Amino acid sequence: MRHLLAAMLLPILLSGCSGLSTVGDAGCDRRNFDEVRLQPGCSALCTQEPCAVYFRLPDGEETYRITDGYFVLGKGRGGETLYLGAFWLGSHRLITTDSSGEQLAIAHLVVTGDPHD
Repeated sequence: MRHLLAAMLLPILLSGCSGLSTVGDAGCDRRNFDEVRLQPGCSALCTQEPCAVYFRLPDGEETYRITDGYFVLGKGRGGETLYLGAFWLGSHRLITTDSSGEQLAIAHLVVTGDPHD
């Protein structure tokens, strides 16, 4: 079942950053499948769990907060890369807001676990 889910989601996730990046030319980094580096508007797939998640904030002097919709996962200033922790099986939304409460594009993460189980 996990193989099917990963196969169905991979094309969607790999196209997830087209035109949505808010962090200059840095783009979305999806090269590692047990560790990802996200930013507002990016999507990634982890095929191993736990998945180490790093989050790059947009450049500038603004202060940002990253939540999952309920809990604060991290806070930082523009240009910083934050370690948000280890994420396990499931689909995760990472919501970034600036100090005025304005929401940036949502980042998405899917952790499918080890496909060789």
